[in-house]
Amino acid sequence: MHASLSNIERKSLKFLLYVEQNYSFDILRPIQKEALNQGYQVKWLVVGKEASAQYLQDNESLLISIDEAIAYKPDAVFVPGNHVPGFIPGIKVQVFHGLNQSKRGNTYPERGLFDLYCTEGPQRTGMLKDAIKNKTHCKVVETGWVKLDALFQYQPQSTFSRPQILFSSTFSTSLSCAELVYEEIKRLSQDSQWQWLVTLHPKMAKQTVEKYKALQGDNLVFFGNDQVIEALHRADLIICDNSSIFQEFLLLNKPVVTVNNRAPLNCFINITEAAELKGAIQQALSPSNTLKEHIKAYGPAITPYLDGQSSGRILSAVDEMIEGGWQDTKPRNFIQNIKMRKKLKYWKY
Repeated sequence: MHASLSNIERKSLKFLLYVEQNYSFDILRPIQKEALNQGYQVKWLVVGKEASAQYLQDNESLLISIDEAIAYKPDAVFVPGNHVPGFIPGIKVQVFHGLNQSKRGNTYPERGLFDLYCTEGPQRTGMLKDAIKNKTHCKVVETGWVKLDALFQYQPQSTFSRPQILFSSTFSTSLSCAELVYEEIKRLSQDSQWQWLVTLHPKMAKQTVEKYKALQGDNLVFFGNDQVIEALHRADLIICDNSSIFQEFLLLNKPVVTVNNRAPLNCFINITEAAELKGAIQQALSPSNTLKEHIKAYGPAITPYLDGQSSGRILSAVDEMIEGGWQDTKPRNFIQNIKMRKKLKYWKY
């Protein structure tokens, strides 16, 4: 915290945590925790059909409408997603919902919706600085990814007698392995050798989600999107595809098996056929020393911020903008804002 902000000034600042997906709660809670510790006011806004306010905790404060969010007049709005309504006041802060953009290539679509991008490490920082090279309405600050604060601070409550195998998949049909490996996971989950944990991207096709939920029993448990950190800590191994969740798992120094990953690395085992799954699991559960070394080296290569203190750095970046007399100079973005109004069914001006 910068010394120039007094305690009285700090308590007058108001932050809004903006949620469109249920996975956003885990991402934003470290910001809430740090902000409250520093004396800020914090409220939540949950919008759209893909997020539910039922995941808020009893001590968390909810604004129930866009009108309430506007009247709240937040000084900063923290957003894990790629879009935010421009008609809500405050500095728009992009904190991201995954570690890096490698599955989407080496460019970032800067749409002029955010004032501040808080990146996890050099790769995304470089992409964004290229994207805003000739723009003056926003800035990029490398802070570390805030969800890692919650990931590293989580304390597992139980131990288990058999290996815990986590399966997770992204939703895009071109990147997902959920349908490819379904029958094999169904077969393997009938054996009590392993305990299966399943969590799927919130945008996964409903029929695919229902198929996996139907497998629940003594050997398979389905985890909701608000339980991902618990699942990551509980699992001994993750099976994934191109979802960024496997990167979080590697940061816990645990083995990963991917299916048809587009850019296989030496820190995980990649397979291309469902029939290879059992053998890959057995290999990953008894990793070679070489694989262990590659896993250990992965984290620092993705983000140098593995101290669980990224939320503090994000708040410091916001403080600096406020102290510097921030003014909104973003482009009008008529098309994007009309899309947001239509999505939120909000037409007041």
